[in-house]
Amino acid sequence: MACMNDRGFVRAVVMEGMIAVAILGIIAAIVVPAIVNYKDRPFHEEARAHAYRAYEAAQTFFRANPNARADLEMISRHGYRPSADVRITVAGTKNDLVVTSTHVKIGRTYRIDALGQLSTY
Repeated sequence: MACMNDRGFVRAVVMEGMIAVAILGIIAAIVVPAIVNYKDRPFHEEARAHAYRAYEAAQTFFRANPNARADLEMISRHGYRPSADVRITVAGTKNDLVVTSTHVKIGRTYRIDALGQLSTY
């Protein structure tokens, strides 16, 4: 009879261990993406900020040159200061302007259109 009790004890310990591993797996599946998003937040904020700054510089450029086409060189003359960590593209006239911004450490691109609407892709 002693063998039966030992087997039952071992089975119970193994079952509890499996349950503990399953619970830890569920917790990890929830926590790890949150940590990654938290870690990348400053890069997203910097990319969005540069998109808005480039858009504002383009608007300043258009006030002085209403019929011209904007590009990165032109808006740099009107207040935009690029960053080595953020890739910016600027193209278009006042009515069809598109500004895109991507931080080199993340893959998300932010886009601002001629109306100042921010979108991501």
